[in-house]
Amino acid sequence: MTALLTAVLAVGALAGCSEKTGGNPNTTAPTGAEQTSTTPTSDGSSSGLSIAKFVSKPCDILTSAQVAKLGGVGSPKPGTSTLGPTCEWAGKVATENSTYMVYVTEDKDVESMVSNVKSSPIFTDKKIGDVRVIVNDSTDGTLHCRAIIEVSKTDSVTVDARIAAAERAAKPACTEVESVATMAIETLKG
Repeated sequence: MTALLTAVLAVGALAGCSEKTGGNPNTTAPTGAEQTSTTPTSDGSSSGLSIAKFVSKPCDILTSAQVAKLGGVGSPKPGTSTLGPTCEWAGKVATENSTYMVYVTEDKDVESMVSNVKSSPIFTDKKIGDVRVIVNDSTDGTLHCRAIIEVSKTDSVTVDARIAAAERAAKPACTEVESVATMAIETLKG
């Protein structure tokens, strides 16, 4: 009986001393570029945004004045993807001008989308104004970065930025995608 009590106390003491954190023991600490937030900044956007008028016209998510700020991009090209209706503004010269894309996603759980990218090397769950935005990239955020704008629990707008070689020094991908997401939020607010 004494041996059993000693074993229980030893296990309890060890459990009390251990810190429970997720991750891999071989994972290195995030660098400045690998900003990470482990908890969502909100459980939903209460900003009153709506994607209703952009589902059929995804290229209207950025105004012509906002598109002019992107630099040397071609005319908007609407399309579709697994995320929903899309619009692409391709760089006029692939090595000199960055390319931007928006996806208007309707009736797809935003938390599920966030869960799919949560383990990315670049992951930041933040607010731009009163709107939740999840910035992420599956590599180091040099060539590409993506921002998911939570419009509601089931609707979102995703912004992609693919940075051209000539613009990488002036336009860090994740900073650039946040800038474009901010413009999209302005349009969504009307």
